[in-house]
Amino acid sequence: MEKVAEQYKDAPDVLFISFNIDDDPGLIDPFLKQHKLTFPILPAYDYATGTLKVLSIPQNWVVGPHGIVRLKGVGYDPTPKWELGVKDAIEKCKSPAATSSLPAGQDLHPSS
Repeated sequence: MEKVAEQYKDAPDVLFISFNIDDDPGLIDPFLKQHKLTFPILPAYDYATGTLKVLSIPQNWVVGPHGIVRLKGVGYDPTPKWELGVKDAIEKCKSPAATSSLPAGQDLHPSS
């Protein structure tokens, strides 16, 4: 995620945020230091488990310009396929015209 976030750091219409859903928010600091993440990590255990009903992690969401979740994926693949899929999803959602043509909730990960 950091690698993709770095590529979009100067894009005014793209923002990367991570939710920390550990029940002990203090566990995230060593992870951040080790991996040198530069995007915001928000403590969100109650929000993720209560409001969003997140049952598995990691989850990757691309939210369009009007706050609608346009693409959603569960899991991570360390191959270049994952990175390309995320970048493709972002590009599809950046344009208002493209956003209106995408079905809400489309999976980030095409059939493997």
